[in-house]
Amino acid sequence: MTTDEAQFPKVTVEQINNFIANELRFTSAMGITCEDLGVDYGVVRFRFDERWTRPGGVVAGPVLMALADLAVYVAVFTRLGIVPMAVTSELKTNFLRPAIGDDLLATSRLLKLGRRLAYASVEVVEAKNRDRLIAHATSTYAIPD
Repeated sequence: MTTDEAQFPKVTVEQINNFIANELRFTSAMGITCEDLGVDYGVVRFRFDERWTRPGGVVAGPVLMALADLAVYVAVFTRLGIVPMAVTSELKTNFLRPAIGDDLLATSRLLKLGRRLAYASVEVVEAKNRDRLIAHATSTYAIPD
């Protein structure tokens, strides 16, 4: 990778959101979109919707995991371009506190990108209170040939 390639992501927010709308319709239906990205990181947003809550208005764990997973997918794309068949091989999520009544942001940072695997860390926070950590995840993605 040249110095110039390292400074600029290989995708744009618009390209990611088009990919989500056309190829990942389930995440689009959940109200999850890409907000921001840069080389080695991606930020995705879940727009709060009561359809995706547990009793008490708490955002369901599978939504938090989908949000974290998509954030890692985006981070991988920033280095490789859109690689639809890059797939999650491991996702570990620690739920730290309940998410109630607010949009959520997941920020993923690539920690290592190899030829076959990518490893990343994700922080999920409330959009209105970014100091309130809701969940932390780590994930490994398998990268196709």
